[in-house]
Amino acid sequence: MKTSSLPILAILVAATGSLLAEAPRYGVQGLVNVPLGDLKTYVDSKPGPGIGVHGTFDLGDGHMVRPRLDYSVYPEASFATVKQTASYLSLGGDYLYFVAGKPEGLYLTAGLSAIRWSFEHKDPTSKVSSDTTKAGLAFGVGYQWNATVGTEARWLHSQVASGFTADALQAGITVRF
Repeated sequence: MKTSSLPILAILVAATGSLLAEAPRYGVQGLVNVPLGDLKTYVDSKPGPGIGVHGTFDLGDGHMVRPRLDYSVYPEASFATVKQTASYLSLGGDYLYFVAGKPEGLYLTAGLSAIRWSFEHKDPTSKVSSDTTKAGLAFGVGYQWNATVGTEARWLHSQVASGFTADALQAGITVRF
């Protein structure tokens, strides 16, 4: 017997919509990434700026999910005749828990993402670029100042290779529309 997936999809969409405490909101974030671990050595401790877009889906009782897309770049690091750069594009999602039980004030966050890392190493005789996609983890704390503006501090972890971790402390300002 053949069943249509359209009615099942409609039921799932209706059920998900009824779980939302408010309509989804979208926004942008500005980021500053302070490198840690092996990434800190690679970029000579230079912090990098980042930007991103996100959506927030309030599930009620202080629970929220936030899919996000971020891009960050670290400034060129120079070591005598060697120059190195690093950047990433991250697609993932965060879970936010607001202590007050509603989307305002202090919150805790945890997230998972797929991170596309790009590294470049230049010296007088060669230029080597490499790209890899790895999983990322994030944990942090934030404060939603009002319905539009929030601030957040997060620890990001990504294992780029067996001997190279790309961790960072990230500070951000979020704006929801």
